[in-house]
Amino acid sequence: MAKQEKTTNWMGYPDIINDVKTGNISPIYLISGEEKFLVETLISEMKKAWISPGAESLDFYLKDLGNSELSLDELQSLVGSPPFMSKCRMTVIRNTGWWSVKAPSTPKDIEKWKSVISSIPEFSAVLFVEDKIDKRKKQLIDAVSCTGKLVEIGLQNEDTLTKWIRGSFAKKGITISPECVSSLISRTDSSMRMIKNEVSKIMLYCDNASCKKVDMQLLDWLSVPDVHASVFQMTDAIGNRKPGRALEILDDLVLLKEPIPKIRLMLARHIRQLICAKELGDASSIISRLKVHPFVARNLVSQSKGFTIEQLEHIYFLCFQSDQWVKTGKMEDRMSMEVLLASCGKV
Repeated sequence: MAKQEKTTNWMGYPDIINDVKTGNISPIYLISGEEKFLVETLISEMKKAWISPGAESLDFYLKDLGNSELSLDELQSLVGSPPFMSKCRMTVIRNTGWWSVKAPSTPKDIEKWKSVISSIPEFSAVLFVEDKIDKRKKQLIDAVSCTGKLVEIGLQNEDTLTKWIRGSFAKKGITISPECVSSLISRTDSSMRMIKNEVSKIMLYCDNASCKKVDMQLLDWLSVPDVHASVFQMTDAIGNRKPGRALEILDDLVLLKEPIPKIRLMLARHIRQLICAKELGDASSIISRLKVHPFVARNLVSQSKGFTIEQLEHIYFLCFQSDQWVKTGKMEDRMSMEVLLASCGKV
């Protein structure tokens, strides 16, 4: 485990999992990212590759700090013992806050912290798994990159998720249409954990019903509601001056027990994205700036053409106003949403 040259490059899941497979172990890893499913998968793969069967109690340690503290002396004690039967002693420490709210601040504290981090023994593999990392804490991030690796695992792109979904169904001999794949990604906000749960549920049904094809009818019946698609249809109805249709879609979502505050929030977010789409004008710029999937960017460009920028800004204001009515007790949730949709239809 040779010492690495200083780098502030963040590795993704494919890069780091390749390191695991090739046996390249670093003494320290700083891991963060939105895609928690892959974060947990990475930790599991590391444990499988580095810890000998039956040696988990000796060579693997997990500590989730939550609201508690971890002193530097305690860290040194945790990582100071060599492995008994495994390639390394693996220590997973969650939510230290050292790269965000609990970062050392004085020059003296920072130097002491850096000294401890840089002296983690080479027979250890310490994984700091953080929900939040403030990348402005450059000194602290660089301290990790001098001897270890920086890992950021974000939500996966549409192509990756599509291949994963298709591959999962293909193992059971089940086909799924491109429309269903896109809808499944939309329904789950690209969360791999949610996708896995939905795919498993659909597979169980297909096994019991001897079904070998997933279509939209089956997906709508078995899967979580596609609130994104419903909000898109609601916005289409607003653009076509059909508030009655928008209210019907609202009724459908309420019957599915979708919370009205969530619906209003998603509508406001969608309108905000349409404003950006109207200003940017092309799908590639939208993908870059809004960090959305290509199919979402294309839909935003298409739908934004049905509105002027002034109309979108006014609708966005109406969403804010509707939220204020509820928070100030002037109107109940359901009525405020109905008034919002009726008012949007007149913009």
